[in-house]
Amino acid sequence: MARLVNKSEGFTIVEVAVTLVVIGIFMVVILSMQAQVSTISVLSAQQTKASFLAYNNMRRYANDSPPSWFKCSSDPSSTRYKVMEKTEMIDGLPGMVRQEVYASAPYGCKDVSSGSGGKSSLGMPVKVESIVEYGLPSSGSGSGRKVTHATYAAF
Repeated sequence: MARLVNKSEGFTIVEVAVTLVVIGIFMVVILSMQAQVSTISVLSAQQTKASFLAYNNMRRYANDSPPSWFKCSSDPSSTRYKVMEKTEMIDGLPGMVRQEVYASAPYGCKDVSSGSGGKSSLGMPVKVESIVEYGLPSSGSGSGRKVTHATYAAF
């Protein structure tokens, strides 16, 4: 009688090693994708917060009340009037945050004399532009991410 050759049941060490390497590669890919998704989520939340801040600043000036804060200039070199500027730390946004609101009368001013020596822009559209720049160094200057909202308001 011929002896039966022992057939071992199970996996060889080479099969186990190859399986572990493949699983390791998949885990590295999945973990790097998770890190990228987390980073994108944080950046998206920061962008949303800065966008809300810029929109609220813009709506503070472009509302239904007459623009007593805006003095129209007939000088073409002074096209934008800075309405608000502040640099501070904002919770949820990295670095220093610079907020600026500008107003301009792109279609000129109506000749309605105001008591304070300038022209009023009543009756003409005023462009209100709000800029929020975040991720600035502690000096408040530099290049960070920027969000801008603008609208025209007719008064």
